[in-house]
Amino acid sequence: MKARIFFSAGFKRRVSLILLLALAVSGAFGDFLWFKTRNPAHDIAKIVGGKLNFEEEAIADMVMSYYAVKFGYTKDGAPLKDAVKKMTDEQYKNAITQAAKICKNDAAKGFYRMGKAGEKLLKAIIQTIEDAAVAAGEWVDKKSDKFDSKK
Repeated sequence: MKARIFFSAGFKRRVSLILLLALAVSGAFGDFLWFKTRNPAHDIAKIVGGKLNFEEEAIADMVMSYYAVKFGYTKDGAPLKDAVKKMTDEQYKNAITQAAKICKNDAAKGFYRMGKAGEKLLKAIIQTIEDAAVAAGEWVDKKSDKFDSKK
């Protein structure tokens, strides 16, 4: 008799409702937390279309570190993983795109294999690529403004 009361229709509805709410709440928070989680190595691997080897991951970390410093997120010795979380979506997308290009480059891999001297060359290449991108953007803006002024 007591078993019938324990599993009554009202009890089953309450348990079902509680389970449904628990799943809905956990799903909502799970999506929110998943959205904010960033994994540069995984995101770069998606861009290049395959898993990164040890060298490529190290080069990608160097590029991500460069952008973390450039955007000012590594002040006071903040770790790279915290800096990556602080980047805006646009900054993060730019950083992983550049890291994907550089980490698959054979010249960059060669510099990485050279040790400390190669690491300095690799850092110089990263800086040069960024400077070239900025200069190209400025050149386009300047020529566009010149074209607009002639109208």
